Amino acid sequence: MRVVIPSVITEDAASDLASIPDYLDFSDVRLGGILDVVGGLAPIKLCEDSYARVEKRTEGHPWHQDTGTKGHMEWCKYSASVLLVPPSRFSGGGFYFRDQPDDPIFHFCDLLVFSSGSDNVHSVSRNSGERISLIMFFGGSEDG
Repeated sequence: MRVVIPSVITEDAASDLASIPDYLDFSDVRLGGILDVVGGLAPIKLCEDSYARVEKRTEGHPWHQDTGTKGHMEWCKYSASVLLVPPSRFSGGGFYFRDQPDDPIFHFCDLLVFSSGSDNVHSVSRNSGERISLIMFFGGSEDG
């Protein structure tokens, strides 16, 4: 499963979230609408290990799946992210799926949701400037 939902938040809401680079509680009202959309797309479950974070990471992320390269996140069934700043404010920083290595995703204010297993191995390229994103990791309701 892999889907992009355009314009899930406004530019003002993205700017507000980008100003707090830290972990967020899922009860934060700024996440409510986003969680509703994710829950409508996938059978997510907020398990004990689920988390949301606003991240600025210039070194990017090497190829991985969100269940963890070393199995440290086996509980993670679904992942979601929103790019919180426009691509004009940074260089590099493309989000790539391994099966589409020539198609960077720059999902400013758009919600990217995908299943977290080996079918969605992905990376984020190194970047400079101000690439900030909201990332979220969920268990799945099929786990009981």
